[in-house]
Amino acid sequence: MTYRVINLSTGEIEAELSDFGIAKRLADKIANDVGHREVIGVVELVTRYETPLADQEHGGSQ
Repeated sequence: MTYRVINLSTGEIEAELSDFGIAKRLADKIANDVGHREVIGVVELVTRYETPLADQEHGGSQ
């Protein structure tokens, strides 16, 4: 899984990490650094669609 730490108040992506615990700690640290005047979120990225590779798309390359 991939997790993004995002400043939800500004829309800025702060980090992209593979460990939820580290992402949560970073979000808490950033929130503390700004005196909790901005909302920091951890968003889990989920793949919803992947395009096929060229050689798999139509049973071979054309």
